Amino acid sequence: MSKPTVIITGASRGLGLAAARFVAVRANVALMARSAAELAEAARLIGAEGGTAVPVPGNVTKREDCARVVEKTLAEYGRIDALINNAGTIEPIAPIAAADAAAWQKNWAVNLLGPLQLTQAALPHLRARRGRVINVSSGAAEYGLPGWGAYCAAKGALNQLTRVLAAEEPLVTAVAVRPGAVNTEMQRVIREQGATGMAPDVYKRFVRKYEDGQLLPPEKPGAALAALALYAPPEWSGEFVAWDEERVQALLGD
Repeated sequence: MSKPTVIITGASRGLGLAAARFVAVRANVALMARSAAELAEAARLIGAEGGTAVPVPGNVTKREDCARVVEKTLAEYGRIDALINNAGTIEPIAPIAAADAAAWQKNWAVNLLGPLQLTQAALPHLRARRGRVINVSSGAAEYGLPGWGAYCAAKGALNQLTRVLAAEEPLVTAVAVRPGAVNTEMQRVIREQGATGMAPDVYKRFVRKYEDGQLLPPEKPGAALAALALYAPPEWSGEFVAWDEERVQALLGD
């Protein structure tokens, strides 16, 4: 019997790559990201660790790229069992009073419409496998951070997308995940750009987390994402879970 297959976006580095390396222990992986060179290196790393990964360069904001990663995954492995919609962006960091609607649209194209388009492309195959859609959300989905309007709104909408998907697709398990504050490229952008767009106390708090070593290594929430993609039970469909919840961590033992 062939192994399960998981598509992961934003898979060339950070949280996406960490999740892919854990998934690859028990499943085939299709890696999607914009950088072909970084993606090829990620696939090489997974192969060196004994896993099987196919790199598919593409942009989640482009419907044709989402369709292509589904097509190539099926051609390579013959099945799709789960998605991890991980690709995301924090930008623009700016108060609502200075908001640029076009910049918000770019944010939503990645954070909300990207997961929508990839899920649509994969949905017939996910139904057939009684598969899973794991949407990487944020605590910012449930509270407002000054300067993060576009991101907070997009992640809140992503949680709602997850709930509606769960209601509409009983054969698919859809879960949104809060991964915590992770030491990734997004945190670097916050440190570099947040001083002018965030409230000073909030910006300093994020900088201190980095300076004090409080940011999570990607491997910790990455393992949780992998476990959810492989084992999240149907009764969790529609929920917003934290990576470190006891019930999520219990899946790691499977």
